[in-house]
Amino acid sequence: MTFFNRRPRTSGGASRAAVNRTQAAAALESALQALRGPFIVADLETTGLSTSTCEILEFAAVRVEAAGTLAREYTQVVRTRSPVPSFITRLTGITQAEVDRHGVPVVQAFSSFLEFVEDLPVFFHNASFDRRFLGAAADLTGLPFANPTHCTLALARRAWPELPSHKLEILARHVGASDPTHRALADVRTTVAVALAASSRLAAA
Repeated sequence: MTFFNRRPRTSGGASRAAVNRTQAAAALESALQALRGPFIVADLETTGLSTSTCEILEFAAVRVEAAGTLAREYTQVVRTRSPVPSFITRLTGITQAEVDRHGVPVVQAFSSFLEFVEDLPVFFHNASFDRRFLGAAADLTGLPFANPTHCTLALARRAWPELPSHKLEILARHVGASDPTHRALADVRTTVAVALAASSRLAAA
């Protein structure tokens, strides 16, 4: 009599979970490699959450060298096509008067941003949000954004799973960084501190 060993069936959910774990591990390794520098940390302020009805209001970025030193900074307010909503002014402090006085068209701000980041990897806190708006800006201006991107929110979740929240203000207090203010450059500086602290924590794990 011949016996056949039946292989246990693998559910689709289990397969997807394994794929997700593999992708997450690869993304983590890629991010840690990028954090050896040089790299860019960037942030956008926007007039709302939807790329179909809202616009980028402010760009900011910092170049971080291999030693973790902040080398150069870029920040620019955008002259939006629509008025700045009052709730955005309350949140960010960016007024319509500032936009009128210091803002430049999005194509000019985006072009300068791309020139600043060069081809370096770019880190954002909650990168999917920023990527959506950068994609919309690329479609609007015809200027491609093709840099590899990484998410410090995902890094922080891996570095400090015990924290009840991984919002930037919570992480800032946890690592002893300055509080974010919802101005893009201030938030970038805080994100740099979080990224470097998460990198050190994960490297020691």
